[in-house]
Amino acid sequence: MTDNIIKTDQQANQPPSPFSKAIHLLYVPTTFCNMRCRYCYLGDLTAAAKPDPDKVLGTLNTALEQLLAHGYLPFNLSFHGGEVTTLSSELLDGLFSIAARHYAHYGEKIKAQSFRVSPPHIKTNLFDFQRHWDVFVKHRVSISGSVDLPLRLHEQFRRDRQGRSTLNQIRKNLKLLAAYPHNKKISCVVTRAHLEAVEDFIAEIKYLHDEIGLDMSRFNVMFGFDSAENKNKFQQLQQQDQGAAMLTDAEQVRFYQAVKKAFVGTSLENPLRTEWFKEFTPEFCCSSINCGGKFFLLQFDGEVFSCPRGQSSPAYRYGNIFTDGVEAVINNGWNMMERNENLLDIDDDCACCPWLAHCNLGCTFVRQETGLRKSYTCLLQKQLYQDAPDRWPPLPPEKIAAYAQRLFLNNNLKKLQRPLQSPYTKKERVISPELFDDTNTLNEIIRRDTKLQALYSDELFFLRINGVEYRLRSAILKNEMDIEVLDKSSTILLGVREDVFSLACNDEINNYVHLMLLRDTAVVYGDEQRSKQEHIFDYSFYRNAFFTAARQEGNYALLDISQLLISHAQFYLEGVRNNLFITTKTLREYHYSKHRKNAFYHIQAINLPFQNIEFYWHENN
Repeated sequence: MTDNIIKTDQQANQPPSPFSKAIHLLYVPTTFCNMRCRYCYLGDLTAAAKPDPDKVLGTLNTALEQLLAHGYLPFNLSFHGGEVTTLSSELLDGLFSIAARHYAHYGEKIKAQSFRVSPPHIKTNLFDFQRHWDVFVKHRVSISGSVDLPLRLHEQFRRDRQGRSTLNQIRKNLKLLAAYPHNKKISCVVTRAHLEAVEDFIAEIKYLHDEIGLDMSRFNVMFGFDSAENKNKFQQLQQQDQGAAMLTDAEQVRFYQAVKKAFVGTSLENPLRTEWFKEFTPEFCCSSINCGGKFFLLQFDGEVFSCPRGQSSPAYRYGNIFTDGVEAVINNGWNMMERNENLLDIDDDCACCPWLAHCNLGCTFVRQETGLRKSYTCLLQKQLYQDAPDRWPPLPPEKIAAYAQRLFLNNNLKKLQRPLQSPYTKKERVISPELFDDTNTLNEIIRRDTKLQALYSDELFFLRINGVEYRLRSAILKNEMDIEVLDKSSTILLGVREDVFSLACNDEINNYVHLMLLRDTAVVYGDEQRSKQEHIFDYSFYRNAFFTAARQEGNYALLDISQLLISHAQFYLEGVRNNLFITTKTLREYHYSKHRKNAFYHIQAINLPFQNIEFYWHENN
């Protein structure tokens, strides 16, 4: 073992290679486990013999040497199993020393890539925690303990390999963990039994935090899921006991709501919202577009898999660093995950979900194992997103389809069977993404065109109705409606800015102010077969006639149009809005010429854009 450690020191003195990629390296020095947990997804892999200590250290040294030489920088080095604590303290000391030297030598480069430098970290079932106390303290090892809450469920789900209880030992080691001076936390797998015991689950958290003194602010919840290896291993037990059964996503939400209700308003509310359910947020690997690009699990024998879940399946094996080489293994990560994703079906809802960018369809391995077509925690994730909309806002409706298409293309999903999901089948709607460019918004198009600026101006027309003045604005630009109630006694004065007949016009004599009255009774028009408001009348005031009849008021000419509107009272229906638009002949013509020239303008100004007011008619008896 000493030779391997010295080799790492010598390597550390070599000039480092430039790093093109940072990766998370999870090292499994043994697949053997001293427990036989009911919801374990590794199956019989945990019954393997313990490996040779020299091989354990040699593989890690070789992997780090090759990764660094090829430009791959492990920014996080953590240890998983099996059960890491079944190894000797001497061997653990060697592993942690390798990790410590790696961080010491490459810490600044890790921080330069925006990652923090962490101490060595292990995942453990805590059964042998006390046996390695000294080596853990020596290396300031970060401990993540996996337990069952409430603790009485250890009797049912977490027994040793001979079927004996582990509860008393775990209780002792939880008290010891509370006194541990460095980073520590615990996690709990939640199944049907935990949901049924949720009140005891909550009470146990309070007990550990308040009575034992174990800081529960970094606690993590994990939800159990069905897996082929687990079914094969526990088939007989599953027929007798459904306590370890996977929860539906609706049941997961019930569990979350119960826990949230218990801790909102307490000192643990913030951890509840930020840490406890973190696995189901975009910060965790399960929500990656493709987790094969950054996360790698290396076993003591050189085998590389996607993660602890994928470690049980040949379909998630990336290769072997001794026989395949680092480049082939690393490059195979993305390709293998893409291939596995491409074999799966996707729920129709995912392609139009506003939270798709946060979820990215969830864990591929779990979907493959369970046969689900969406994330197994779908409803829970949506609830988490909705509880923190400032952190995880939904996609705007107009951006969902574009994001879904990019996601499917990134994962090469060419075998999707549902037309609405696949970018390779015939589209139901064809909309250019250019429409969503800032340069093609209606306001930007208007800003670049002086004639459109005149057409959409808020200063061209006003109506003075029974002494109340309304500055008329474009019907499609404003966010509120001007609505009046008119009757036969109403006085309606139209104000027109003096220069309006010259706008977009070379022949003022033939220009006119144009009034269009529509009624909110729908009719179907033309080739588009659009259902639109029904036209009642058009009326035009030519320039010279208008100024002859109008009176001057500042920069406006004021004309009484009361009788014009009153004379059409027979067309006004009780309780139905009437819509009066006002523009000029030449501005109206310019609007439609712009329609023909600019598709982006046409789409956004498909409804009448002119200045308007709406009114109800009250029939005096």
